[in-house]
Amino acid sequence: MSETPDQPELLSLIIQPGHQCGLDEVGRGALAGPLVAAAIITPEDIVERLGPLARFLRDSKTVPAARRREIARALRRCAITYEIVTIPTAQINEHGIGWANREAFRQLIILISADEYVLDGKVRPPRPDGCAGVIRCLPKADALVPAVSAASLIAKVYRDRLMRKLAAQYPHYGWDRNAGYGVPTHLAALQEHGPSPEHRTLFVATALSGGQKAKRAARRAMTPELLS
Repeated sequence: MSETPDQPELLSLIIQPGHQCGLDEVGRGALAGPLVAAAIITPEDIVERLGPLARFLRDSKTVPAARRREIARALRRCAITYEIVTIPTAQINEHGIGWANREAFRQLIILISADEYVLDGKVRPPRPDGCAGVIRCLPKADALVPAVSAASLIAKVYRDRLMRKLAAQYPHYGWDRNAGYGVPTHLAALQEHGPSPEHRTLFVATALSGGQKAKRAARRAMTPELLS
């Protein structure tokens, strides 16, 4: 029998205790499109593995689009494991964005076994049956915890790709540029053409009525266009 000296190291990497899983969502404040969430366990030497790209391991909204795609590819290659969950627009319209956020995180916790789950923000999902890991909510975790930053980047790149595909079906709204957020050009298109099946009905109604939530969402949404 030939020796396989690398196999014990690989097995120890997979089963070693103390794994921290970072989770983050993208698209919570958008007027259209799905909510996307990702979870990832990164190796302890992720910074060294990323090399010069490590300086972009932060909140995905602060990273230029080309760099996001580059570091997301590197993170997928380096990850011990990662998963992506998509909550469709129809389910958001039926159950609400809070439910969608909790459900996405709940599904990810089921898919990945870890000792600790660090979630960006304050949304705590119900604990799935059989989950023994600690679930910790941490505001601004996407800027503080490397694994959460990694989840943010992977989710953002994945959702942007989905929105570019949807933009081909619904070209009026500029989703390839604004990712479904309520920027002025998107709001103007809604006024002219009305909503599509991929729009979130409550969000659109609030935006078109000029509510404060819509104004805040529009300010936050300027970032995707500027960084694209």
